[in-house]
Amino acid sequence: MTLVCLGYRKGFVEAARQRGLALHFIVEKMKSGLSGLSCTKVADLADTEEVLRAALAAVGTGITGVVTGHEQALFTAAALRSALKLPGDTHLLRCLRFRDKQIQKQSLSAAVPRTRCTYLPRENPSFARLAEQLDAKGRPVVVKPADGHGAQATRLVSGQTELDAYVSQFPVRSDVQTVAECFVEGEEIHVDGIWSRGEPRWLSVSTYLGPLMGWHEGAAIGDAPLGGAEPELDARARRFATQVLTELDAPDTVFHLEAFVRPDGELVLGEVAARMVGALTAEVLELTYGIDLYGAAVDLALGRTPALPAEPAGPADLFGFVYLTRSPDHELSEASFRKRFDLIELDYPAVDEGRRGSYGRWGHAIASAPTHQQLVDELRAIAAFNRGPEGAEAR
Repeated sequence: MTLVCLGYRKGFVEAARQRGLALHFIVEKMKSGLSGLSCTKVADLADTEEVLRAALAAVGTGITGVVTGHEQALFTAAALRSALKLPGDTHLLRCLRFRDKQIQKQSLSAAVPRTRCTYLPRENPSFARLAEQLDAKGRPVVVKPADGHGAQATRLVSGQTELDAYVSQFPVRSDVQTVAECFVEGEEIHVDGIWSRGEPRWLSVSTYLGPLMGWHEGAAIGDAPLGGAEPELDARARRFATQVLTELDAPDTVFHLEAFVRPDGELVLGEVAARMVGALTAEVLELTYGIDLYGAAVDLALGRTPALPAEPAGPADLFGFVYLTRSPDHELSEASFRKRFDLIELDYPAVDEGRRGSYGRWGHAIASAPTHQQLVDELRAIAAFNRGPEGAEAR
């Protein structure tokens, strides 16, 4: 029997192998990691008909489950499960509550603090009108795809000129394609975990190195679990995630929730997805806590209860990652980083071997430290070394 995976994630390869499953990927982009693996390329993972045809053409009736770690494939995965009578969530309307940010915010009660949200008009959007609708006069707003696109097409917009520039770069071709939200001042955190039978089975709280939407202005993309650094915030975030997932009637799923911590300590929902976290967060959570989110997602897609490790009082060390970029001002090598830092894992291809990926990624580094603050400091030092002129001197 074959597990169909919509979109490539390396972690699913090992998870399928451990469970004795054949694995077939259906992807929009051919990546080096797919070499030697069974795969089919499609134009759009959100096109349910095309993906279903691809799955039937490649695997036929031998499909035992459908799994994905990609936002744009969530509705498609639910539809395939429904059409092929496979285990896992098939509730399409519920799926939309975890895809469309406007529908998601409207589905929550007033007890859940969240950003105000409205669809961006398809023709001649007015910043003044948006500010009035969002009660955001004199403040910037956040504009992004309604159905999720990471931070790649998310921008902070402060006036009509910036709004026009956004629409020029990301044309609005649908009345429900793009949303505008109130900007929330505060630290961005995220909660990742496994939700099953209406309750959390495992949760972890992490912090980003900085706002994700700052990547296009040169900010480093990185992530570090809190561990036991802030017990009160950790407890509040766990309760908050439980409340949000309960109100949205979450299916059995690996989930990813983003929230902001206001200066007064209040948590405000950014968004929540019924899928596993992206980037390398799943990998560093496994290193830190011994939790395999890829394996949990596969188990849920097969209708099984995910196996969980015995949860210790606290991890001995925390692990985090930072994406590395290729700067045109200097050329670093792997040796440059290893000479300066004690790294758990490093990927930094030579100029003629690599390519720029999402968020300007050229490579990545994984580091460890005994405390959250030490780990954050180390990741920021790696990012500064990567981007600063001192990197050239240390080559």
